[in-house]
Amino acid sequence: MRARIWIFTVVVAVALALNLARVSLSIAQTGEDTMRARVAAASNALRGQLDLLDARLAPRAVAMMPDLIEAVRGGDGQSPARPEERALRAAGAVLSPEPDLFAVANSHGAIVSRRARPVQVLEDPARLPLSQAANGGVAVPTFATFDGAVYRFAASRVPGAAAAAVVGTLVDDRFAAQLKSQVDADVTLIQAGRILASSLPQGEDRARLTRWAAAPGPGYGVLQIRLPFVGTNLSGELPRGASHYAVRGALLPLDGGVQAALTVPASPYLAWLGRYQAFYAAGLAVFLLFGLIWGLVARAPAPVVQQVFTPPPTPFEPEDGVVSPPRRAPRMPPLGTDFGEARSAPPPPRDMPWSEGGDAAREQAIQTAVPATPAPSPDSLDPDLPPRSGLELAAEAHPEGEPQTAASESAVWGGPLSAETAGVTNPSASVPDWEIPAPPGAAGKAEFGFGELDPSVPPASAEADASNGALRPATNEPAAEPFPGDEPTRVEPVSAALIEKLRERDEEVPAQEGSAAVTMQDFSLPAAEESDPDEEHWRETFDRFRELKAQLGEPADRISFERFAAKLKKNRADLVAKHNCKGVRFSVYEKEGKAAIRASAIR
Repeated sequence: MRARIWIFTVVVAVALALNLARVSLSIAQTGEDTMRARVAAASNALRGQLDLLDARLAPRAVAMMPDLIEAVRGGDGQSPARPEERALRAAGAVLSPEPDLFAVANSHGAIVSRRARPVQVLEDPARLPLSQAANGGVAVPTFATFDGAVYRFAASRVPGAAAAAVVGTLVDDRFAAQLKSQVDADVTLIQAGRILASSLPQGEDRARLTRWAAAPGPGYGVLQIRLPFVGTNLSGELPRGASHYAVRGALLPLDGGVQAALTVPASPYLAWLGRYQAFYAAGLAVFLLFGLIWGLVARAPAPVVQQVFTPPPTPFEPEDGVVSPPRRAPRMPPLGTDFGEARSAPPPPRDMPWSEGGDAAREQAIQTAVPATPAPSPDSLDPDLPPRSGLELAAEAHPEGEPQTAASESAVWGGPLSAETAGVTNPSASVPDWEIPAPPGAAGKAEFGFGELDPSVPPASAEADASNGALRPATNEPAAEPFPGDEPTRVEPVSAALIEKLRERDEEVPAQEGSAAVTMQDFSLPAAEESDPDEEHWRETFDRFRELKAQLGEPADRISFERFAAKLKKNRADLVAKHNCKGVRFSVYEKEGKAAIRASAIR
């Protein structure tokens, strides 16, 4: 019992562990794929947001303002002077909302306007990024530094004048937060190993990001797994089957020496898997401990012994209320018994009750009732001779009475029978009282015992009972056939003449049977089958049905007349039974492009 419990516990634990491994690998792979896809999508979205930002700055729309063109263009034959505030106001009228920085520059200087700061005039236009566009240079949007801050600059040349309009957006944490909301990932802009702007909170997160940007990889940090009673002690060990990075990220190079670090936290995808594995392992350990303790204290169950009550058999009660006494089945003698002589007589008188009168009265009754007829030869088995009873065989084998022996008693009641004792019999032996009819009463009618009411006992006759040698009173009624199974058993040697006679008879039987079969076959007539009165009508319906199916292009050779007639016969019987009509007539018609049959009752 203990071994069974432990084996069961181990098998179940192994199955649960394999299930945990399968589930963990599947969930970890799904989480990793989701984070990689999220980082890739954020990279594409960031580039798209920068293009939208450059289009939203719209420096070309500022440069095309007529007021700005007139403000920066010089008089007739005069070179243009340094841009003034009138040109700055003309440029600001177009920009809505107002950008973080916009300026107008030419070869003589520049004027700059920044949010929450006063207007600044620059004597050297080279200090302003993209100011070379005033001289016809290519102005590509880029990240650049101005006055200690990084901006996203875009510029356009003013037509008809040697001047340019410059617009810029400040790169700070607010700018990074806007990008995060658009790309669904944390955005950090890094330049020369220094964080310019980031959507991450200040503190350790930015420090870990800086270290990771110096040596980039699939991720950085350690995934924190908080569990009851152990806290974060299992961080870095769970989840099993997945990487333990707290953040997955990618570095995206931009223009102006700026890099964008796009990061995605792994805790929403893998932290719960680590907790699930921890609780699962704890439950598995509890199960193993329980199985171990159960196996130690378990005992083999005691056998359950339940007493089964069997009701006694109900005795047979016939309708007339008379119960026949039981009959003892004859027993076969053992193998090796010599059957050349007659069977022994029933048991001695001391073994069963006897009727009044004793042995002398029974011997006198036997001599009076049994007629003295010559007995046939023991070697003859001629079926034409009447069968001899056991009493006659016993009288022929032993003409003088001999005392009953134990061997004869054993032969009668099923004991071992030997060749020396097989022929010993007692002619005075009889049967119990309930099998012997009483003598006629005063009224001249015989009074019968219980044995006469037994349907398995043959009626009384003048002959002796072949099974036990009891005397039956003689009556005027003819002797009835013995009941099957009560015939006396005769064992006699078979002569060679009888065997030859039986062989000749067996050879004649097959010839007679063959001739009889030929005669019966030659003179027998086939039974005439009665035809149905509606068979002719069914034949006509069958022909019309096949014609209509052929006209409609349906196969008409798949049904036989016998099946068709059987179907019509069944429908006729159903309609007659349902409507109590005299008969049924069938007609053929077309239904939905197919041949059909309609039944009409005849009242």
